Amino acid sequence: MTSKERVRTAFDHREPDRVPVDFGGMCTSMVNCQVVAQLRDYFGLPHALPRINDMSTMTAFVDPDLGECMGVDVRQLYNYGDTYGHINTSWKEWSYRGTPILIPENASVTEDGKGGFYVYPEGDTTAAPSGHLPPDGYYFDNLERPDEDFDEDEPDLSGNVEDYGRVTDAQIAYHHKVLEELKPWQSAIQCAPAYSCLGDANNIPGPNIRKPRGIRTIADWYMAPLLYPDEVEEVFNKGTDIAIQNFQKYWDEFGSDIDIIYICGTDYGSQNSLMMSPDTFEELYLPYYKKMNDWIHEHTTWKTLKHSCGAIYDLLPLLIRSGFDAINPVQCSAAGMDPKKLKENYGKDILFWGGGVDTQKVLPFGTPEEVRAQVLERLEIFSKDGGYIFNTIHNIQPNTPIENIVAMINAVKEFNGTL
Repeated sequence: MTSKERVRTAFDHREPDRVPVDFGGMCTSMVNCQVVAQLRDYFGLPHALPRINDMSTMTAFVDPDLGECMGVDVRQLYNYGDTYGHINTSWKEWSYRGTPILIPENASVTEDGKGGFYVYPEGDTTAAPSGHLPPDGYYFDNLERPDEDFDEDEPDLSGNVEDYGRVTDAQIAYHHKVLEELKPWQSAIQCAPAYSCLGDANNIPGPNIRKPRGIRTIADWYMAPLLYPDEVEEVFNKGTDIAIQNFQKYWDEFGSDIDIIYICGTDYGSQNSLMMSPDTFEELYLPYYKKMNDWIHEHTTWKTLKHSCGAIYDLLPLLIRSGFDAINPVQCSAAGMDPKKLKENYGKDILFWGGGVDTQKVLPFGTPEEVRAQVLERLEIFSKDGGYIFNTIHNIQPNTPIENIVAMINAVKEFNGTL
């Protein structure tokens, strides 16, 4: 099978010739930029500075040659713009914790005077900084910049609709170019045309907007459905319509060359529990997700992907009812997320994308033997009857030992009979 055929077979809940693999194929299956540089050296690939896909996570593109070494089947039409509105088409060199990397040309990075750094929306230093890399940190944290004109008595949430940006001609042209570069690999293609989430914490502060309007603190946003239900409903209605218009434009441009559409990255689980009751999710979120998924399934050949970290076992029936074809990252380390129970109860209804190895403890701090054992165990559980794409639980983090990553890659190849 080609990679595209392998992934499509898995989505049909049939066993392909081997388990499909993803590293760098969607925004939460990425690899930290330092690790990318180390992996290129390990595999003896030509020297190339890692290109940052998103400065909030400091993850880098997994270029096709590295992807080939890692055995990937899914490749991404990487974002045209990142969390801070930086455009991923031209580059300049920067040093990240002593590692030379490439960041977008329009990124403006300034020192905070304490060993850390600020970034700005669309690189505009006349605006307040919207991201901060602490002196001892590895990620740019979003900075909240509340709307000083927000009136609690007459709430105006029209500014929150601005998060649902409309696809531009420049973005379309960029993705045509990337797709042509990827076609020889016959990979499954994943794409996120534009923001289509319903209140993703990463976007609530408006990190790519020079002067955010509306509700722009995370705590206020999670109270908004109770305080301003009509206004939130209007945001979700308008945002869903914009998302579907973007899907239509991408279907007209790319058709079935794209295989998977990433719809939403809003988290609904913490390490120990859901962040809301299933009843609340069903009332506030399910109708809008269903509208997006139904449109895609009625008008395209695409499969749809939802991301949510945490203990979301009790939410899975509603995500399935919402129409999602796949869930990522399958955080088996969270409460109630037992792999056998997940596969037994929901494996026929939704594809599990991730869950292959724990990135909190085992991959960064275990031995290569412990990594191999967990990877083989997870593959044995999740791969039965298809419906599975192997990936780590979320992005591969900085300072993860290369020998552990190689042990993971080799364990997947061992299971697939390609080592």
